[in-house]
Amino acid sequence: MMSTSCILAAGAISPDQLTRLLLAVAVLLGLAKLLGELAHKLKQPAVLGEIMAGVILGPTILGALAPEVAQWLFPIYAEGSAATEAQGSGGYSANYLILEGLVVLSVVLLLLVAGLEVDLSSVRRQGKAAMLVSTTGLVIPFVLGFTTAWLLPEAMGMDQPRMRLIFALFVGVALSITALPVIARILMDLNMAKSDIGVLVMSSAMANDLVGWIGFALILAMLPATGVVDVAAPSGGDVLMTVVLTFLFLGVMLTLGRRAAAWALPHIQANLTWPGGVLVFVLVTGIAAAAVTEWIGIHAIFGAFIAGVAIGDSRHMSEHARETIHQFVTHFFAPLFFATIGLRISFIEHFDLPLVLLVLVVACVGKIGGCYLGARWAKMSHRDSWAVGFGMVARGAMEIILAQLAFQAGLIGERLFVAIVIMALVTSMISGPAMQKILRRRQPRRLVAMLKEEQWVAEMRSGERRHAIDELAAVAARLTGLPADVIGAAVWRREQLMPTGLPHGLAVPHARLEALHRPVVIVGRSNPGIDFDAPDGGPAHLICMMLVPEADTEAQIELLDAIARAFGDDRARAEAMAAANFTEFRAAISAGDARQMRSG
Repeated sequence: MMSTSCILAAGAISPDQLTRLLLAVAVLLGLAKLLGELAHKLKQPAVLGEIMAGVILGPTILGALAPEVAQWLFPIYAEGSAATEAQGSGGYSANYLILEGLVVLSVVLLLLVAGLEVDLSSVRRQGKAAMLVSTTGLVIPFVLGFTTAWLLPEAMGMDQPRMRLIFALFVGVALSITALPVIARILMDLNMAKSDIGVLVMSSAMANDLVGWIGFALILAMLPATGVVDVAAPSGGDVLMTVVLTFLFLGVMLTLGRRAAAWALPHIQANLTWPGGVLVFVLVTGIAAAAVTEWIGIHAIFGAFIAGVAIGDSRHMSEHARETIHQFVTHFFAPLFFATIGLRISFIEHFDLPLVLLVLVVACVGKIGGCYLGARWAKMSHRDSWAVGFGMVARGAMEIILAQLAFQAGLIGERLFVAIVIMALVTSMISGPAMQKILRRRQPRRLVAMLKEEQWVAEMRSGERRHAIDELAAVAARLTGLPADVIGAAVWRREQLMPTGLPHGLAVPHARLEALHRPVVIVGRSNPGIDFDAPDGGPAHLICMMLVPEADTEAQIELLDAIARAFGDDRARAEAMAAANFTEFRAAISAGDARQMRSG
């Protein structure tokens, strides 16, 4: 077997280059994931933190403060250095080509996952309302964006006057597209994914994105080869042939492709290992479709997106399989892709406030106004129509991917690229809070957010119901300052009225207390189990004591919903019982809550 050094010596990359490449990927991915999690905890889109990782490590901050460090760690993106490293194909360093390959694979898989989220049957079921909202939410922003770019090309940051028409078409499409994954996450966070408005917004976004990405693919096909990153030139320069082949590919994938996926999935699940068989089938199909569209002359992302739509529309594509693929892509490839965005340019040097404000205003007015009109034509109320408009305004990851591809193709410059990225982040940040305020909804309580280590009893000593209530009441007393006997007596009185045991080993003893100022939950764990008179006759292993203020009439219902989500499946309960410490216990209920929110 050849050693690594022998392989490296025979290839185009040296040991020093490989060391720096691996270290660059580790630093970039680690910081992106860390800041993404921080953004999520601050109730902001994770993509905000992931892009900030690249901004910190790129020319904006690290490149300005410690250029030697940035040059050593990321020579692949440092200005003027792409050709100074060991030469690879076409004058680019081997490091550059390898990381660019990872970035291209990342964006292909991201669009594959976005396609899996598209449910064509849902769009059909919504019928007239979805068509009206998606049509007006596509046409009005497109017309507004195209007109602004055509009449004010310099103000919109156009750098190449010879491509004025293509530039205006791109701006129109860019301001029309939505961010399906971001919208889905916002609706789940608001517990609206299965509501009438939530289903309408998702269905409209699916139809909107399908048309929008087809339009963007055709715009890329119109571009001449730039000589920088040739992502767009069709074979022989025949744009008409590219358009014909594109629609042929689209028709085949959404008819024969859908039927082939529906036939293949049950056979794969029956005969191959789970979930590896389904995972490999989806990835291979998506990447192969991406290769086909790249050969046709449009970008690979279009093929991956359509392959995702064709596979995801099958009833044999389970939510578990979708979740497995979603986790695989979004926890490795997504942070890596979005972090590299910040490596490419300086967000301070190329920040143009008038351009940022212009793009943001046109994007919001067009999308919110267009979707509002569509919802009103569908005979929805003013409030619900505004909620639909703000629900559709989120651009997020999809807009950033689109801007990145246009920037690489030489269609837009640094100033407009920065403006579009900022617009995508701002619209994603305002969408959820605006819907929440318009509909006067509160975000659902999450048990994991309320629970601290001092509220967890790892192993209860009590084996009888009344003693178990007193044991948990003593913990609650230390947290609330109320007497333990008062808490215990109140909970026991409620318990005597109606037992609080639930099926599957849960119990929720609770009480409303006049002197309490905020809701409190104490969770105890009993391996032997305690009889709380559950309907299935089984003992309770997880006992959640809920204490709520007397005047807060909704808190008890919300806490019951939060507990039901946290322990809503066998897997969450088993992991919670097996947890060796509070961190593992908290991780178990967080994962259980996320699965329940995702499944609706």
